[in-house]
Amino acid sequence: MTILNMLKRCLAAFVLAAFPLYAMADDAGSPALFYVAGGGGSTGPTFSIGGGTKVDVLEFYAIDLGKVSGNGYARFVGLSLVQNATPKNGFNFLFRVGIGRETTTFPNGAAARRMWFDNGIFFGLGEQYQVNSHLAFRAEVNRFVYAASSDGMTIGLRYPVTLSAMYIF
Repeated sequence: MTILNMLKRCLAAFVLAAFPLYAMADDAGSPALFYVAGGGGSTGPTFSIGGGTKVDVLEFYAIDLGKVSGNGYARFVGLSLVQNATPKNGFNFLFRVGIGRETTTFPNGAAARRMWFDNGIFFGLGEQYQVNSHLAFRAEVNRFVYAASSDGMTIGLRYPVTLSAMYIF
C-alpha cells in the first residue's frame, strides 16, 4: 500500500476528528488553526494535515522512511499532538509526540508492521518560522522505530530530518 492510499484512508478520519478542535479553540478564546504541509528530507517525502490552536495541534502525519536495513522500504502514518511554544519574531520551537503504524516491505514481498503502543510511538523536535498569516516553514527531526526483519522481531531506529512548507487556512 502506498503512502497516497494510506493518506486517503486516514484523511476522512482526521477531518471528522478535527471538527471538535474548532469548538475547543473558540472556547479557549484563541483562533482555530488549520493547515496542510508538505516537504521532504533525509529519507523521503512528508505530508501532514493539522488542526487546533496556535499552541496545541492535532496532526495527521505521513512520512516515507526510505530504504532501511535488509533492503527493506519503510513508511509511517500516524496521529500526533504538536505543542508549539509562543512565537517570538515569527519563530517558535515545537515538540511532537504521536502514535501510528510503520510498515516495512522487504524485497521478497514480506511486510512487517510496528503499530500503536508496540513501538509505533514517535517523537520529534523542531523549529517553525511563520512568514505571514498563511505561510510557514518547519524544520524538524523525528524518532521512528521500524521493523528491520520480516518477522518484525528485530527493530531499527530512524531519525529523519525534514523541511516542510505549511499553508495555513
